[in-house]
Amino acid sequence: MADSSDTRDASGFQRPDAILSGVAVAAFEAFNAMQATKQRHYELLQLIDDRRVRYGLSPSAIETERLAAMLADHDAQVTRFTTASNALKNADPDAHKSLFAYIGSLEQARPPVTH
Repeated sequence: MADSSDTRDASGFQRPDAILSGVAVAAFEAFNAMQATKQRHYELLQLIDDRRVRYGLSPSAIETERLAAMLADHDAQVTRFTTASNALKNADPDAHKSLFAYIGSLEQARPPVTH
């Protein structure tokens, strides 16, 4: 019988609960923020590109400014994640490895990006 606290998925990979709610919380939160800002940027970029391809329309000045702002937001989150990741690596190398193993498993589970 499986322990009710067991967080293994069907492949047997276990979510590292202890580090994600402990020493690695800042790095994991920064990773999630980085992913969110990347997704927002890509969604607007895709919308702009679709209109360019389908209708020959260029982005408006407002869309161009918004896209630049979203990219700046993402760049800031990349910096935040890099800083938090480096701090985790210095504080607890094993937790750093576990975090990146978990992030890798999340990325493998994502559907392929089509742009």
